[in-house]
Amino acid sequence: MKFSLRLKFVLLAACVAISFRLNWAHPAEQPGYVGNAACARCHESIARSYAQTPMANSSGVVSGDIVAAQFAHSPSGVRYRVYSEQGRENGREGETVFLEYERTGAATVKGKQQLHYFIGSNAAGRSYLFSIDRYLFQAPVTFYAGARRWDASPGYENDREMRFNRAIDANCLFCHASQTQPIFGSQNRFAERPFNQAGVSCERCHGPGALHAEGKSKMVNPAKLDPARRDAVCAQCHLSGEARVELPGKRLAQYRPGDSLAEYVTYFIFDGAGKSRLKVNSHAEHLARSACKQKSGARMSCLSCHDPHSAPSPQERASYFRARCLNCHQAERLPATHDRASDCTSCHMPRRLTVDGGHGVLTDHSITREPLNAAPADAYARRLISVDGFTSDIRALGLAYAEVALRSGDQFHASEAFRLLTVALKHHPHDAELLTRLGFIHAARGENLKAGQFYEAALRQEPYRTVALVNLGGIYASQGRIEDAIKLWDRALMSNAGLTEASLNLAQAYRSQMKLEQAREVLQQALRFDPDSGAVKRMLKEVSLR
Repeated sequence: MKFSLRLKFVLLAACVAISFRLNWAHPAEQPGYVGNAACARCHESIARSYAQTPMANSSGVVSGDIVAAQFAHSPSGVRYRVYSEQGRENGREGETVFLEYERTGAATVKGKQQLHYFIGSNAAGRSYLFSIDRYLFQAPVTFYAGARRWDASPGYENDREMRFNRAIDANCLFCHASQTQPIFGSQNRFAERPFNQAGVSCERCHGPGALHAEGKSKMVNPAKLDPARRDAVCAQCHLSGEARVELPGKRLAQYRPGDSLAEYVTYFIFDGAGKSRLKVNSHAEHLARSACKQKSGARMSCLSCHDPHSAPSPQERASYFRARCLNCHQAERLPATHDRASDCTSCHMPRRLTVDGGHGVLTDHSITREPLNAAPADAYARRLISVDGFTSDIRALGLAYAEVALRSGDQFHASEAFRLLTVALKHHPHDAELLTRLGFIHAARGENLKAGQFYEAALRQEPYRTVALVNLGGIYASQGRIEDAIKLWDRALMSNAGLTEASLNLAQAYRSQMKLEQAREVLQQALRFDPDSGAVKRMLKEVSLR
């Protein structure tokens, strides 16, 4: 049986679905963490107050306190129901939450999936995660707090098929949970407990506390750090830019409060963007563009307006933040239309829809003078520059263009990425991230021989880099090297068992060798992670008929 070149197109699509940045999951360092409970023994009132804040509740184990509902997703035709039921799990009684799904008609799908964890404080919304064989994935539904309703998760809105295989890697959990426990050499597999501490823990802002608990050292106080290191504590999660690039040999997860964030990662934004698009994690860059920050300089920080240990109640918000504004803006100099009962934030820091948060709305920190109903400017330049305080070089800028090109498909960004990364290769010949990006660019140009060489070089540095495994397997298969391709796809599925693209490729390879039982097993396993994949169902039907 002749091997199908259709795999070439399947493998290219895989690059969009798989994260480049953290395919190589490094074990998180645990330098003496003690957890929030240990902090609370001496700091009881602060711990009690902090436990009520959105940051403290940004992740956790799902309990039965959800808004049960059902809704239909029109593009896919799937009807969802979220509900809880009393049960017993891990030897304990409690409520278990399920997501039930069903589509009738020709493309029938029906089943349910337990929801194990949540991410999001529910200030804007809350998404849900589930674990299969300890591989972690995002559910396709999210609860949006502002509208008080369930709907498709961000990025799922227009899907024609229900997706259950969106991988949650260590980068995804970094800003929502603390002391994550990824399994080395995998993309999205974790220990039995994906994270040891729910939410943003005390030690995420104050550093590991074991030595302090023993009376041997002081904790980091962000307010007493120099401005750059002070702001870095918040920026580690509240700065996104258009692209984020980790420095060679560094991981953002290695950052500790008191460090310089610029020693681990650099961020890029569009030059001349003016008022850039509002994103879920773009608070820091928008504040930096505000007139308040530009006039105040280093004197102003997130701490100027926010108390990290507490959050005002909805009834107190207007007066709380107005008092913060009046620390700098003298009341007698305000326009006559402003009085002491005015809500400054409703006009100058309105809540807006984000471009990457589905139906979620978040506060615009650019401190604008525009009225609430004004549409944010969306036009921006195409050239990238590094955010103030972060350095750039050819490697970092090339990787940033590559990330933007992958997301946008813009030819200018792709050309800049290729030009810069080709030069950077001379200085970083063993950089797995750089090699993988160049491999993808050459494959997109139809230069499979060159692409294969880059993927091979990347895998010599990091043997479980998932994108390289999937795509190099496709190149080998197109060259007739079926056994070599099978080995690569097997490794890719060990890294992330939910890779539908790798499963399809592997099943097709077995099918070409007339190993139909192995092909059938691969496809049936794929449906555990992606139960609505039409491609998997069609191939399974063809294999079963034979």
